[in-house]
Amino acid sequence: MKKTLVLAALTAAALLASCAKVPERLELTVNGESYSIPLSESHAVDLLTLSTEFRARVAVANHQAFDALTVGGVQLMDGKASVPVDVIEKDAFLAVDWTCGKKVGTILLRTMPADMPDVIVSGRARTPGDFYLSYVYLRLIQKYDNDGNLVFYRIEPHAIAGSDDTSGWWDFKKHTVNGGTYYSYHAPDSAFADRIFSGYNPGKRVLLDDRYRPIGEIHLLADSTGLVKNGDPIDGHDFYLFDLEHYIVSAYIERDGVYAAYLQEVQDGKVVFDWWSTDHPEMAEWLDPAFAESAGKDYVHFNSIDLLPDGNWLCSLRHVSSVVKIDRVGGTGDILWRLAGAELPVEYAFHGQHCARWHEEDNSISLFNNGNGQGVTGLLRLAVDPQTGNVTGGGNLLAADYPTYFSQACGALSFSEDNFIAGWGLTSPPEPNYRVVTEFDAAGNEIFSISHDPESLFNGIICTYRSVKE
Repeated sequence: MKKTLVLAALTAAALLASCAKVPERLELTVNGESYSIPLSESHAVDLLTLSTEFRARVAVANHQAFDALTVGGVQLMDGKASVPVDVIEKDAFLAVDWTCGKKVGTILLRTMPADMPDVIVSGRARTPGDFYLSYVYLRLIQKYDNDGNLVFYRIEPHAIAGSDDTSGWWDFKKHTVNGGTYYSYHAPDSAFADRIFSGYNPGKRVLLDDRYRPIGEIHLLADSTGLVKNGDPIDGHDFYLFDLEHYIVSAYIERDGVYAAYLQEVQDGKVVFDWWSTDHPEMAEWLDPAFAESAGKDYVHFNSIDLLPDGNWLCSLRHVSSVVKIDRVGGTGDILWRLAGAELPVEYAFHGQHCARWHEEDNSISLFNNGNGQGVTGLLRLAVDPQTGNVTGGGNLLAADYPTYFSQACGALSFSEDNFIAGWGLTSPPEPNYRVVTEFDAAGNEIFSISHDPESLFNGIICTYRSVKE
């Protein structure tokens, strides 16, 4: 009996010793992001990334300072836990409950940051895929499902008003390569802030694995001219991934007194093909009058690239309102043909377009026609001869009676089965418009939409860069 009492006393003493003093902070990691949280924290802590598709990976570095820890009702073992996430909402929380001696406490982790834009969802999308959103000025990427539920986000709060640091995360997209799933987005790189100009967000491509965990970053590699150095910034307008060691990036490089559009294809750590707009002086004569005052030295302004079935490139050049086929297969970089949007018949015309994509099933090009200089944005799908570039049919997918809209920049047009999806891009004053993404059926009827709540945030800052369904 005496031995039992002694052991009990020793055990009690050990328990008291294990948490003789309550630590000042909780050193927490959730899905790779670290938080140092005062135990006196009275407000909910905003998480930086979360997904309902996978359980949250939680770790507490100073777990030994506590007697007990649970997150979302799951007890930590050796300071770690895998916690289910049912919903991402501003009024939904993961509770971190701690015990230290006779003291207990709770820290609330808000599943959706308080300053994330509120959205209004209408209808239900019916075709395969999810909606991928990125923003011109916010460092925020989001994935929504067909019911309008937010299923993933990553955010980096940063100053906007009164700051030079105003570039957001652009071009969040899904890649399916070699049977695997990856994601990527463009992030600004503060080391190159001195190279920023209107429409150029110099930075890096961030690669994510199938659970949205960062696995790599991409910058430019040195080129043969010596103008491009290893580690130079890339542009965020588009990115083409063949596989993790083979990709195409773009940049703007000051050359010959202008900002040249530069495209670089890399395979196994080597530049295998690149292209300069300044090698084609005829392009200087293509400037669309809509950009005569605003283009400045950025006379071409590349914004999308796609791979044609014959292996050549299809590129969208905004300030010259042109879609061009570039000779990649022969290695010359010659412009094999050009769709001159401002010179086409009115039913096919486009100005300041974004997101040109080729569709092999019917030899067509789809693009988001911003309509700069025209004041009305459209969604075009044009039948095009792949050898000559001649337009043989097609037109605006939006019905004539659909409410008019003008997006001065950005935007996207994507497809899921027979439905088409508009990502509405950068709104234009003076008429505020809060549309983010809309899905239409084949007949042009709106069946689903996400828009920003006009009561929740200032208008211009929340415009999206590219919203697509994939």
